[in-house]
Amino acid sequence: MVETASVLSAYLAFALLHGARPERLPFGVAARLRARREWRASARALAVAFFSLSVWLWSRAEAGAAALLVPFAALLCSASAFVLLAPVWPRAVWGLALLCPLAIAALSLLGARHG
Repeated sequence: MVETASVLSAYLAFALLHGARPERLPFGVAARLRARREWRASARALAVAFFSLSVWLWSRAEAGAAALLVPFAALLCSASAFVLLAPVWPRAVWGLALLCPLAIAALSLLGARHG
């Protein structure tokens, strides 16, 4: 459970990093965020926070070098999937990104309780 939460956290980290440039956001959100510099800074800071959470969650499952390497690989795989699928299915890609915080919290709590 914590491993899945870690991968979802890496996915959300890239989604936030990708969405730090408002013109990459779909559904007319770009017009409202284009002039806001605080959006860019906060999106990047949240991306770092969620990637750090991904490393921390994976370190609960495995120790050592795997705790650093696996979240980085998950970030790269998430980035590839995100960039390839975003033009084809933007609602699915961004919808998963919106559901990630709830899923991360739920999976982390379930993993902490059962493992």
